[in-house]
Amino acid sequence: MTAIRRSSLLTVLPLLAALAVPAARAETITFNDLQANIQVPTPYQGFQWGASWYAIKTADKPSVYTSASGTSLFARRFDGKAFYFDGADYWSRRGVDAAGFFWFVLYYKGQTVYSGVNSSKDRMRFTATPTLFKPPYTGPVDMVAIAFGSNGKDWNHLAMDNFRFRPAP
Repeated sequence: MTAIRRSSLLTVLPLLAALAVPAARAETITFNDLQANIQVPTPYQGFQWGASWYAIKTADKPSVYTSASGTSLFARRFDGKAFYFDGADYWSRRGVDAAGFFWFVLYYKGQTVYSGVNSSKDRMRFTATPTLFKPPYTGPVDMVAIAFGSNGKDWNHLAMDNFRFRPAP
């Protein structure tokens, strides 16, 4: 085998191997199987949600979603495994003054891998309309946390649904 063919083969083989590995299947947690007006249990759908998420159902939003009730909001896999966070739908539960903002803070193996707190362009501004927000960081994480603006006062009306993630290899 000539050196050129061997070099070409060595270049192509890793590409073929990468294509043979199946992509991680995207999953969405909708919370619709939860009964309304309860704390989101831990574990739920393989995640630990902390003590600040509650399942809610209202007349204007008839499917179950979650609502924040505390300033320490996070989600992480109950088994500790890493995942890719592809965002979630966020909005304000209050119609009159339906606005607020938050930042994502992402962790992997005990280290902060992304913090939007230090960047004004990475501030997530939510309104009364459910909107998909996702951080610009696309690497693996093992915990998603949310930090709030307005001296922490925006937490009392944040709602979340359709938590999107993919398992990390």
